[in-house]
Amino acid sequence: MARRIVALFNLLHIALLTLAKFMMVAMVLIIFANVVLRYGFNSGLMWSEEVALLLAVWFGFISLALGVKQNLHINLSLIAEHRMPDRLNRALDILRGALYLAIGLAMLVFGWKLTKMTMGSIMPATQWPAGLLYAVLPLSGIVLIYEAIADLAGFDTRDEAVDRYLSGEGTLRDALGGTDA
Repeated sequence: MARRIVALFNLLHIALLTLAKFMMVAMVLIIFANVVLRYGFNSGLMWSEEVALLLAVWFGFISLALGVKQNLHINLSLIAEHRMPDRLNRALDILRGALYLAIGLAMLVFGWKLTKMTMGSIMPATQWPAGLLYAVLPLSGIVLIYEAIADLAGFDTRDEAVDRYLSGEGTLRDALGGTDA
C-alpha cells in the first residue's frame, strides 16, 4: 500500500513539475506578447493580466509544494548539523515535519473554503470563476501533507529515482518504484 501511495505522489510530483514548466513558459509568452502589442501596435490583450496572474499564483504554490519534497526551502544554519546531538537533530526534524503538516492542513482546509467562496465571483476580462485562482491551495496542501507524513514516518519516497528520471538519466518505472522497490 505504501509503495502505491509513494508511486502515486511521485507521478503527481512529475506531473506538477511538468505543469509548472508549461505555466512559466506560457506566462512569459503572454506577457511578452502583450508588451509587444501594447508598445509596438498600441493595442493589447485584455485578458493577459488575469491569465498571467493565475499562472503566477499556480506556479508559486506548485513550486512551494515541490520545493518541500526537494528540501529547497530557506534554512537558517547557525550550528552545523553534524555538530549537534542526534536527538536534537531528530527533534528538529520532527518539528519541521509538524510545521509542514500544519501548513499543509491550513492550506487544504482554508484553501478549499476560499475556493468554494470565490467560485461565484467572475474575473472581468476572462469571465472565469475567481475560485480558479485559489484552487491550487488545496492541491498544494495535499502535497505538503503527504511530504510531511512521509518525512515523519521515514518512508522511502524514491527522491533519487525521481531526480534521475527528471534529469533524463532514469526511467519513469524506476521513479514510480518499478524495478528496485
